[in-house]
Amino acid sequence: MKRLNIKMLRDIKKNLSQFITIFLMIMIGVMAYSGIESYMGGMKETADKFYTENNLQDLNLVGENFTKEDLENIKKIYNVKDAERKLSITGTTDNDKTLLLNFIESNNISKFYVVEGEEFNKNKSGVWLDEFYAKENNIKLGDTILVKYENIELYEKVLGLVNIPDHLYDVRDESELYPDRKEFGFAYLSANEVSSIFKDKMFFNYVMVDVDDTGKTDKVKNEIEDKIQNAKAIINIEDTSSYRTYQGEIDEGKTYVGVFSGLFLFIAMLSVITTMTRVVKNQRTQIGTLKALGFSNRKIIFHYIGYGFWISIFASIFGLILGYFVIGKIFINLEMAFFEIPNGHPAMNSGCYIVALLVVLIVSFITYITGRKILKENPAETLRNQIPKVNGKSLNITTKGIFKKLGFSSKWNLRDIIRNKMRTFMGIAGVLGCAMLIVCALGMLDSMNFFVELQFEKLYNFDYKLNIQEYVSEEDLNTLYSQYGRYTSQTLQIEIKDEDESRESNNIFVTDAGDYVRFVDRKNNIIEKPTDDGIYVTYKLAENKGYKIGDTITWHIYGDSRYYTSKIIGFNKDPQNQNVTMTRKYLESLGLHYKPDAIYTNLDLSQTKEIKNIETIQNIDSLKEGMNGMLSMMKTMLILIISIAILLGGIIIYNLGILSYTEKQYQFATLKVLGFKDKKIKNIFIEQNNWIAVISIIIGLPLGYYLTDWLFKTAIEEHYDFGAHINLLTYIISAIGTFIISYIVSKFLARKIKNIDMVSSLKGNE
Repeated sequence: MKRLNIKMLRDIKKNLSQFITIFLMIMIGVMAYSGIESYMGGMKETADKFYTENNLQDLNLVGENFTKEDLENIKKIYNVKDAERKLSITGTTDNDKTLLLNFIESNNISKFYVVEGEEFNKNKSGVWLDEFYAKENNIKLGDTILVKYENIELYEKVLGLVNIPDHLYDVRDESELYPDRKEFGFAYLSANEVSSIFKDKMFFNYVMVDVDDTGKTDKVKNEIEDKIQNAKAIINIEDTSSYRTYQGEIDEGKTYVGVFSGLFLFIAMLSVITTMTRVVKNQRTQIGTLKALGFSNRKIIFHYIGYGFWISIFASIFGLILGYFVIGKIFINLEMAFFEIPNGHPAMNSGCYIVALLVVLIVSFITYITGRKILKENPAETLRNQIPKVNGKSLNITTKGIFKKLGFSSKWNLRDIIRNKMRTFMGIAGVLGCAMLIVCALGMLDSMNFFVELQFEKLYNFDYKLNIQEYVSEEDLNTLYSQYGRYTSQTLQIEIKDEDESRESNNIFVTDAGDYVRFVDRKNNIIEKPTDDGIYVTYKLAENKGYKIGDTITWHIYGDSRYYTSKIIGFNKDPQNQNVTMTRKYLESLGLHYKPDAIYTNLDLSQTKEIKNIETIQNIDSLKEGMNGMLSMMKTMLILIISIAILLGGIIIYNLGILSYTEKQYQFATLKVLGFKDKKIKNIFIEQNNWIAVISIIIGLPLGYYLTDWLFKTAIEEHYDFGAHINLLTYIISAIGTFIISYIVSKFLARKIKNIDMVSSLKGNE
């Protein structure tokens, strides 16, 4: 057995480049899979731990003023574990930045995770500030900040910098896609501190409810609706923007990231299996020699299984380590810069170890099957190289039709491809997969950029959006109209009741904005302004719910128990919000009062910092910049994926090139004997590899498009609706890049031709 181990080491040294490529392909495949899986697992585990340890609420009750009696009655409801009141209002700071101000009486639900400073104390005067906002604005523990709401001004000492489980992802309103933490954050203060300032006006517009059995949450909601008149809306935590966005990121990632990692592993394994099969087949004469020397079949087969087993096990271990510490940590750190959640870390689940073990078993099994097949032959047969089984008629193709006019090198390569169909197929599969991955990764960036253009240049046709304060009077509204125009909209939070009596939260966009807010069809063409005789539903919502034109939906506004039935008269595409749209006239025809919450204008407000009765002033450029900020994070991830695809592609192409070269040494030696120059033989070798690269690219480019489109349509969170829009330049870059890699590898391997020993190569096949 010791001699066989020495032989194994000698064989590995002799074929070092092939075994290195096998090691690298397995390592990169396992690294990509385990790294991306540990990143997604880490997101889930980090959130679950944060939600549990800091007691995230199960329900949010929204109303105008919840009394102490309301709070006590809520706590008495069966299955309610605890409840807390909260006043949540939008204020500003001394530098005109926006703060979501929250005044609380206790902090047992949605508890603070204190990054710096002290725990919440209702008897303390001061503010607990959003840690991300503080970092962006260089605010430190102990600093004093000005907090303003209407005519109230509070100078508050920063007592703590905190993360809070229901503030993982905060945006000012639905038009912002990306949190701008330099301009918007949250702050918490004790309700005791401000009660003397508000005096009789002090009110609580939220109640956070923690339930015992989340499976019975709907029963709790129904009982609250019956008993608490001040509860205008009851919202599951799963329907809040913060929770939904984070969970959506996990769900999306599981699909599209899983596709990337799965493809990496699949492509790598195809090449490894091919290589190991060829390595063992090339040991045919050695196997015959070992049999002739009296080694048992069992010893020989275990010897050759060791080739695949040890290489794959070490490669898998390295892949798991690098996957966790490189890909997993990079990706999770990018996400933790996007979501306000502490202690983010990768989490490698058992599936990663199972996949790594399967890789080892598959490589070992393929080695076993190949060796066993050779061992079935008698020693005399195995001492000679195997003659390829080729249908002579198939080779005659080069003597017929247009093929007859081909040059010698083209005919030679065509016949070689026919003789080695499996090697050619594996070469095409490997290069095709890498080209497809590069197109998909770059195409996702193109598609996201197109999405930004569609949202901010086609749908949004305004320069500024003014968000109106909630309790503004009609007189103040008219003043705003006279200054900034009457192009307005209103967003209503609704609940839709299906035929099976199930209810689902959504929103209605009521437009009176003229051409300032536009709508597009499925092909992204601008459609006419909605008419006044029904509602419009977004395409994706219609697909998810099975709605058709002429169908009706039943809905009610949160806070109003009356239900309305509306007819669907058309569809529109909204890239970021799957909702219902209606005109102001249609809303008023239902007997509902139209009260706008936004004004759109093209006036130059670049020097305007504050407007009376306007909560926030949003510049279209800043909204677009925020979206580009989210793209920059995605771009970093995709660049890493592209880099892995290029690295894996290069290794696979190099590996397949080595296989091709090794198998052709006899033919090349024959050509040398016949007088062919090294340059001519090199051109023959490079030409075939170029054919494989071109065929792979031609197939891989459209497959890359379809993969991208599938990912966007099936993997992206249900609130988004956009497909693949890949630029011509992306196809050109992917095609040229893949071809260049293939060509460089071919040129590098072709240099070996001049070193072929004609005598040993030809004698080896006698």
